[in-house]
Amino acid sequence: MNGAPQRPLHDQFCRAAALKRDRALTVWETTTTMARRSHIQTNLDIDTGGEAAHFAQAAAKILHGMTAHQLKRSGEDLIELVEREAPVPALRKVANRESPTITEAKAISRQLASWPGETTELDRLLGWISDLFGLEVTDKTILGVFARWGRYDSWRELVRRGPFSCSNLSPSAISRLAGLPSSMVEQRLAQGSPLFASRLINDDRDGEYSLRSLFKRLICLNAATYDDLLRWLLPAPELGALGWDDFEHLNPLRDIALGVLATRQPVSILLFGDPGTGKTEFARTLAAQAGSGATFAGLADDYGNEPDRSERLDHLMVLRAMCRHRRDRVIVVDEADDVLRMSERRATSKQWIHRLVENPEVSTIWIVNDRSQLSPAVLRRMTLAIGFDRPRFAVRERIVRRSAENVSLGLTPTELRDIASIKAPAAVVAAGLNAAKLTSGGAEVAKTAIYSVLRGLGQSGTPEICSRSTYDPQLSNAGTDLKRLAEQLAASPDRAWSLLLSGPSGTGKSAYARYLAELMGIEIEERRASDLISPYVGETEQNIAEAFATAAERGALLLIDEADSFLYRREAGQRSWEVRQVNEMLVQLEHLRAPFVATTNLADNLDPATQRRFTLRTAFRAMKPKQAGMLFRTTFGLSWPSEVPLHEGQTPGDFAVVAHRAILLGENDPDALVAWLREEIEARGEIARGPVGFQLPSHAPSSRLEKTEQKAA
Repeated sequence: MNGAPQRPLHDQFCRAAALKRDRALTVWETTTTMARRSHIQTNLDIDTGGEAAHFAQAAAKILHGMTAHQLKRSGEDLIELVEREAPVPALRKVANRESPTITEAKAISRQLASWPGETTELDRLLGWISDLFGLEVTDKTILGVFARWGRYDSWRELVRRGPFSCSNLSPSAISRLAGLPSSMVEQRLAQGSPLFASRLINDDRDGEYSLRSLFKRLICLNAATYDDLLRWLLPAPELGALGWDDFEHLNPLRDIALGVLATRQPVSILLFGDPGTGKTEFARTLAAQAGSGATFAGLADDYGNEPDRSERLDHLMVLRAMCRHRRDRVIVVDEADDVLRMSERRATSKQWIHRLVENPEVSTIWIVNDRSQLSPAVLRRMTLAIGFDRPRFAVRERIVRRSAENVSLGLTPTELRDIASIKAPAAVVAAGLNAAKLTSGGAEVAKTAIYSVLRGLGQSGTPEICSRSTYDPQLSNAGTDLKRLAEQLAASPDRAWSLLLSGPSGTGKSAYARYLAELMGIEIEERRASDLISPYVGETEQNIAEAFATAAERGALLLIDEADSFLYRREAGQRSWEVRQVNEMLVQLEHLRAPFVATTNLADNLDPATQRRFTLRTAFRAMKPKQAGMLFRTTFGLSWPSEVPLHEGQTPGDFAVVAHRAILLGENDPDALVAWLREEIEARGEIARGPVGFQLPSHAPSSRLEKTEQKAA
């Protein structure tokens, strides 16, 4: 009884306190709501009524499907996030934030689901991307989840605090966020599906998915219109600095490539060769000549960093989608070695690469440095493969002349030839000429600059012998009329012949080969045994085949010096790879497509089968005394001392050595020069001996050329 009168007062007091608390709460809610909405604008980076609605609806779908156990485990964290990012009136009714009930969670989800939404800039961008790749509505919905998860911290936090136990997006998380059945999501994310084939998303191989780098950049792109997006993804074509005639050394493959592209049918063309040989420039020039534009796969990032392999592949797929129905572009994949290489990819990815090359949808030029690293399965799917070596001397001379004109650098014809003879990429030559212009220097400054860059590249840049030969065949002792032989070979329409030159060092074998090429009006491809022999099994055979193929493609005479280094008798070979080297040479001799000259100091050591396969064979030996006297007068402008007998066993190489020494030391005394020549004979230890004359194969002559040479002999 004593407490009865106090009850109304207590209730009144409680009501007053509650009213005061509600008023304070109203003020706090108003303040915090404004703060929260300001935070949403910053965090979501888009208008509150747009992206905040997407977040609220995603959170509603998660809350609506959570079980009591899930709510107990992660309900508090999730509701805290929702309260911060998208506050709703239903949150005030949650009695126990630590363990919300299913009823409370559904009430919050209904409030979130009713959040009014509108089309955002990201929605428009996703629509353009979906149209670009031909994605369906379901794919667009899934893509929207990926985009917002990748762009906004709040979405990543939503997945982390949700009942998914994943750091990236799993099919179950995507299903819940997108409001789609799990089976449909898994189907849309399967290998080979349009969404996966677009290469916008990445399979992390652990049941989760993430955004690929190109898609990350796309969703942050500030594109006001669809055309802005297209201009970013499909930049203006790149034009080459060289002309079509600068690549005439690639014929007939150059013209075949042009004809193939002119059909406007999708093809894959492989360009391979050492760096700096003009592959990229040719790709630009070829595309322009075909009436198309060269678009390179791979976009540098905002900091100018070059794209990696994955980014180039991603952009390639985008370009294929954009250019599929327009034939005015050619896609170029530069530095494609890592893109096409198979050793680093799974079996399923190999098939994907094979289809990419075999069915390009848009004409694609693949540029690699080392084709040996590519799988044969990739190589045989190419429509055309063009190897790049250094251009012919005439082409290089024309390039040097044009580069000098571009920087207004005056060079004499001799200086042009000297620079063109340097084995340097066109870009390096152009840079050297520009350095000479900037420093008001001349050809010597240009050459110094060129050699400095070549040294940095680890290359010597040894100049080619491009001046007219001073070789006189009458001064070589070969037992046959070498001049007449050269004239007959030059006049013959048959260029599929081989010539073996044997004899001691310095007798003029290599010089005669160069003289022969000059008389025929073709360039010479020189290879030493050291250039061909490799310590790796099988690589020597590849180098031999490559040398013959290069000469054939360039229409050049192939000269291999020191052929005895790998053409020894097969019975002497101790290992299988030694025998394979000889066998490879035999195969090449059987299928010649260009003139071939081999020199050797030890003909007796050559495999007999190899010797028989040479169309022609001739042996050199030391000069006759009369020839030595003639060469002495030609070289030094002096007569041989009458009191000294002419030497036996002298070679043209001896004169070259002594002539250099005489210039270096300023010596012009005939007796001293003769003494030096004698020392060269003694230094060899013996006077070179060997069979004299021109020899034909033991079998009956089978060609007009052989019959002609029999008569000459």
